[in-house]
Amino acid sequence: MQKIQQVLDRLEKALAQLDDTLKAAKAKQAEVEALELQCAHLRTDVSVLKKQKQELEARNKKATQYVEKAMAQIDQAMGSD
Repeated sequence: MQKIQQVLDRLEKALAQLDDTLKAAKAKQAEVEALELQCAHLRTDVSVLKKQKQELEARNKKATQYVEKAMAQIDQAMGSD
């Protein structure tokens, strides 16, 4: 009977350790899922920012062309006097 009680005690201790390990694993999994969600949001933000950058670069290029055209017209008007 003594041996059975010792085995049962060891089994109970092992089960408690397994329960603690399971709880820790679930907590880590929840952390991972939260980080994955945050990464998804950040990827979306990066995508939006890349698109905005492209649009701004296109606007800047167009504005530069207008300025260069205006400068050429000014030079031409100044030269024709």
